[in-house]
Amino acid sequence: MNAPARIVRSRGLSLIELMIAITLGMLIVAALVALYINVTRTDSEMAKANRQIENGRFAIQLLQDDVEHAGFWGAYVPQFDDLTTVTAPLDAPKALPDPCLAYSSANWDGNYLSDIIGIPVQGDAGTCAGAGGVIANQQANTDVLVVRHAMNCVAGVGNCEADTKDKLYFQSSLCETEIGGLAQGGTDDTITLDAGASSTDDYYKGVQIRIIYGTGVGQSATITAYNGTTKVASIAPATWGIKPINDSVYAIGLGYVLGISDGTPDGPPFIFHQRGNNCALPAVKRKFVSNLYYIRDYAVTAGDGIPTLMQSTFDLSGTTLAQQPAQALIEGIEGFRVMYGIDSLSKGGTAEDYTKAVAWTDPYNKVTPTNRGDGVAEGAYLKASGVTCTGANTCPAANVVAVRIYVLARNLEPTAGYTDKKTYVLGDPSYTMGPFNDHFKRHVYSTTVRLVNPSSRRDTP
Repeated sequence: MNAPARIVRSRGLSLIELMIAITLGMLIVAALVALYINVTRTDSEMAKANRQIENGRFAIQLLQDDVEHAGFWGAYVPQFDDLTTVTAPLDAPKALPDPCLAYSSANWDGNYLSDIIGIPVQGDAGTCAGAGGVIANQQANTDVLVVRHAMNCVAGVGNCEADTKDKLYFQSSLCETEIGGLAQGGTDDTITLDAGASSTDDYYKGVQIRIIYGTGVGQSATITAYNGTTKVASIAPATWGIKPINDSVYAIGLGYVLGISDGTPDGPPFIFHQRGNNCALPAVKRKFVSNLYYIRDYAVTAGDGIPTLMQSTFDLSGTTLAQQPAQALIEGIEGFRVMYGIDSLSKGGTAEDYTKAVAWTDPYNKVTPTNRGDGVAEGAYLKASGVTCTGANTCPAANVVAVRIYVLARNLEPTAGYTDKKTYVLGDPSYTMGPFNDHFKRHVYSTTVRLVNPSSRRDTP
């Protein structure tokens, strides 16, 4: 007879064991939540830092790329920077141009053209900051930078903007015979051009004309009408100071034209041609570029507190050619300072003198000029307030060959538990920002940019 089966009873968790299990589970969950929060916070800070770095570097790169093109005018070299000229230059800048002067042939006279062509970068904003100007709500203690050049691509070629009617273009001549000639005489308000001048009526209308040798040297005017049969050109202002005679040598625009396009490659006043093919092909046209940069104290709506790098471009609005309202480029750029390197001495250490022709250490071996710069910035870099222009021989702005750019980039969102107590120096001890005592992290980015075009023209062996 078999023994009865033993009954086995199963036991559950005791209350104490259950409480211990729950407590351990809660500790694990709490650790996971803390880990998740820390990882999320770290990711957030990394994202903020990455965006700040990206914005700071992008701002520096954008400004550097534009400044590197400053002073590019195609094949044209300003006379005061041309070491091959044999007379005193007539186009040495004499004043800081107003970058917000709307275009007109009366406003943009010979002197103004010399100033904007010869001063490719400047920190003076002129009327741009006035009532209704393109600079509005500028961040305190920040600079303005204006950069000028011709477009580095040819209008209508490749990806370059098409030649557009009523926009402003630059054209320089590669055909030496058409740049000027010998006057046949003149009156108070006319000049009779060389016998070889164009026989087309109004061919030179709207073009600057300058007397470069002989009677009346140094004068300039704008041709308002031209008779191709008589070769007589009417000029404005209404009268010459000294009437040109038959020993007066003139130049058409000193080798370039800056004027309004009619939308065709060779329409007036774009009269110049290329060297090849017997000067039959029109010279290329390049759009005139003037970019103005500054910092606005908001991004989208006034008071949002997000400082933003702004850019105003020179373009056509309606029927007016002028600096256009600024557009937002990069958010979070809070500080902007520019320092200017001035080339004020020749290679031998003597001062520049643009009132005289180029002088050479050895006149039989023209290698080293003694009264022109050498393309190298001497001494300390200057703040914008020190880069002035009050005359042909007192114009540091015309001798800028390098700039140092500083931007202070700020996170767009605050960091909990962080207080910014730092002081940031942007190039000069007097250019400081902070401490801000807020919760945004910041970093200074900087670069030194050589103005390749002006400085390389002055290079000598």
